[in-house]
Amino acid sequence: MNALRLSAKKEVARNYSASLMSNTKWRLLFKALEASDADIKGIAVKFIGANQEWSPVLPSLYPPYVYVDLWPLNVYPLVEIEWIEFRRVVVKKRPKNVPSELVPQDINAIRAVIEATGKHFPIEDTEQGFKVIGHLK
Repeated sequence: MNALRLSAKKEVARNYSASLMSNTKWRLLFKALEASDADIKGIAVKFIGANQEWSPVLPSLYPPYVYVDLWPLNVYPLVEIEWIEFRRVVVKKRPKNVPSELVPQDINAIRAVIEATGKHFPIEDTEQGFKVIGHLK
């Protein structure tokens, strides 16, 4: 797993102009969200080097805590997160050609949890909600 993390760090250094989130800040963010009573329905996440975004459940930290478990995807080094987005409406895919479910999410409550940490996080408002930015191109 350390080889994955080192490879990701090299890719960030090569392809991104700035890193705005450290492992420590990601851990603080995820721990605050896990400990809160905010009803988080889902997130969107984009990884470095990926052309698409994913919609896993809320991440949980994975020992030794420089990794994040993004079930059902996999375990990833925190440095691989380009951004995560909290949206007002979460699209829940369903099996067997059943149309996706649109689930409202209180992004103001989620943002309040993040702001209550007292740390400055690189937050960008979007049309659908807000993003926490890990790396800038």
